[in-house]
Amino acid sequence: ASFAEADFNRDTGRLEVAVRVFADDLEAALSARAGRPVRLERTPAAELDLLLRAYLASHFTVRAGDAPNPAQRWVGRELRDRENEVWLYFDLPLPAGPAGARVAHRLLTDQFADQVNSVRVRDGRREVTLVFPPGQGEQVVVFPAAR
Repeated sequence: ASFAEADFNRDTGRLEVAVRVFADDLEAALSARAGRPVRLERTPAAELDLLLRAYLASHFTVRAGDAPNPAQRWVGRELRDRENEVWLYFDLPLPAGPAGARVAHRLLTDQFADQVNSVRVRDGRREVTLVFPPGQGEQVVVFPAAR
């Protein structure tokens, strides 16, 4: 399982995302994608960031209505060795409104057939948790326009 938190920042109009995955699982996924071993602590930082950004862009998507996926802005990563966790941070533009946002969290689903992911989405005081069991596609979250 992996877990994400997504906070809608009305001041910037961006969805700020933090994703937690197990380090060894992420290394397996990046290695399979790259066709060679990728190690979080040994792969040069710039190369690792490129691999992570490409993986996130294809496996964690958020789009408004039927619009194409907006570009993610990479913020960074944090390796927590003791917990065998990696936190990945990025944000992306997301207009508020009645159409909502279509969220898909597919990290590690190409590695593990029983992978279950979740995203806790917050918009001010409002909070909803989306669960993505195996085979689950996009789910819609509506961010009401500011009053």
